[in-house]
Formats: sequence, C-alpha cells, structure tokens
Amino acid sequence: MLDIVVFVIVLSVLIVIHEFGHFLVARKSGVRVEKFAIGFGKELLKIKGKETDFSICLFPLGGYVKLAGENRAELKGADNEFFSQPASTRIKIVFAGPLFNYILAFMLFWLIAMLGFPYHDNVVGKVLDGYPAKEAGVKENDRIVEVNGKKVADWYDLTSIVYKSREKVNLKIERDGKTLALEVPVKKSETGDEFGRKKQVSMMGIASKIRVVKYNFFEAFVKAGNFLFEFTVLTVKGIALMVAGTVPARDIAGPLGIYQITSDAVKIGVVAVLYLMAVLNINLAIINLLPIPVLDGGHIFLFLLEKLRKKPLSEKTENRITRVGLTVISLLFVFLMYNDLSRIVDRVIHKKTSNAEQHAPLPNNTGNRK
Repeated sequence: MLDIVVFVIVLSVLIVIHEFGHFLVARKSGVRVEKFAIGFGKELLKIKGKETDFSICLFPLGGYVKLAGENRAELKGADNEFFSQPASTRIKIVFAGPLFNYILAFMLFWLIAMLGFPYHDNVVGKVLDGYPAKEAGVKENDRIVEVNGKKVADWYDLTSIVYKSREKVNLKIERDGKTLALEVPVKKSETGDEFGRKKQVSMMGIASKIRVVKYNFFEAFVKAGNFLFEFTVLTVKGIALMVAGTVPARDIAGPLGIYQITSDAVKIGVVAVLYLMAVLNINLAIINLLPIPVLDGGHIFLFLLEKLRKKPLSEKTENRITRVGLTVISLLFVFLMYNDLSRIVDRVIHKKTSNAEQHAPLPNNTGNRK
C-alpha cells in the first residue's frame, strides 16, 4: 500500500510543479488562468478563486492548467488571452513547465547531497561464488586501492580497468592495516551499460560496498549542479541512441514500469525515492521539450515558426498537426504499456528461475560485479 501512495505522490508532484510553472509565468505575463486542476476525471474538491478555479480530481495521475484563449477558436480579443500575446511571451509560458521540473530536480539533488549520497565504494562487499576472486584470496571488506598499477578511488575507476582486462588483473589491497598484492584471473561475462546495451566484459566476481557521503550546504549546491549536468547528458544521449536504433526502445518505462521502480525505491529508503523523483523530473523536462506536436516542445516549435514567418499557421493546419501529435502520443502510450507488461512477465519468470542478486542503480555505476 505504501508504494502505491508514494507512486501517486511522486507523479503528482512532478505534474503539479510542471503545471505550476505554466501557471506562474502565465499570471506574470498578464494571461488569465481559468483553471488549475490536479488529476483528471470527476472533481472531488473545487475552490473558486478570483480569477482561477482550483480543483482536485478523482484520478490524481495528471493535471493541467486552462488558459484564457488558449485555442484560437476561443479568442475573444481580450488582452489577457494566451493567443493575444506575442509569440515570445507564449514561448516563455510554455517553456516554464519543463524549466520548473528542472529546478525541482536541482533542489532534490541538493537535498540528497546534504542527506547523504550513496556511491559504490572500492571496498569489497561480497565475494561471489563461481568467480576467480574467491579462489585468488580476495575477502570481504578488502579495500582495492590499485589495479594493474593504476590507483583507484571508487568503484567506477575499478570497473573501468577490470572490464577491459584480458586474462588477469594485479590488485593492491588494504586489509587489516596491511597492504597485500594479489593476482586474480578474470572471467568473461555479460553485463549492461547505463543504456541497457549488453556487452562482454571481464569480471573477477566481487560486489561493492555502498558508501554514503554527506556534503555541507555549499558543497551540496555544487554537487547538485554536477548531478544535474551528468543526468541531462545521459538522458539526451539515451534519447539520441534510441532514435538512432542503437538502444532498444523496449527499455523505456511507462506508468507500470515507473510504479515498479518506485516500489523498489521505497524498499531502499527516502533518499532513493528523492533520487528517483529528481531523475524523473529531468526526464519529463527533456521529453516535454522534444519538438513533437501536443508536447511543450511542439508548441514552442510552432511559435518559433510563427516568429520566422511573421504570421501564424492557419487554424486548419494547426488542427492537423495537433491530431498527428495526439496520434503519436497515443501510440507511444500503448507501446509503453506493452513494454511494461512484458517486463513484469519477464521479472516474474526470472524470479522463479534465478536467484541472481539485484542492486540499486547509483551514480557512476557501471555494474555491480566485475
């Protein structure tokens, strides 16, 4: 039950902050906001404001703001209507939604960095059966400080060297205050990168320990900026690879997939849920800015086109573009639901046939085993 509540809260916060961006900038720009709704369907609660009606609806997974004159057919010629504004003002109003998601992602990363950000450390958390590390003498709690003569500070440094090794690796480890040298054979195994692409890499057979690092107020601010930049690059790269066909579209999560991820995060703790919220905000912001009709990016594209042409597209053309956009979004939703259901079935089958360990994804995580 808790995971369902958290799932609803996570999605509601994402959507409300997005719509609040539109709402706030519209009001600041002199555009009347007729309605601000949280959710869809039957209204459970309605508060009538001076200019805006606020409501909470039956299905909380969504929300919207209705601007005066947001459709050209509804225009009455009033100064406070959306389409009475110049294209530049309309672009600001539309862009504000993704921008607010981005700001929230930054604030969440800032908070997480102060609470304590989890990393995969270069300390052995577990030595796995069936891999060479156990026979070579690697033990739990060993700190690996050097691999093949190169110093390593964390798990990312460690895996980047081991994965590329051919037959063996030379380790320098710290154990009980002593420094030891071990030669460990490697074993070829399949793993996935940050985009889910399968690749053959060399592994020793160890899992990392998780280290929680807390930052002060100012350090956390800088760290949040770094996290935001890294995840932005990762998201944009992932979308580009998907469009190019390098990354399978099957890896995209829909509503059911997000629920499953949220459920896993709830089991880990508050920081994992906040981390998930931050990543989802980045994803929502970037995806919304894609130049697809109906999405914010599609509207911005049309308004930019209007500025270049010095006149808007005809109402008939805009309606056709909108219908195409709605069709694309509807097909995408069906595809995502199919993906989610396929993954759930695979997960159930996998649980019955395998006892493989699962690890929570953490920053700079290129795999939990090597």
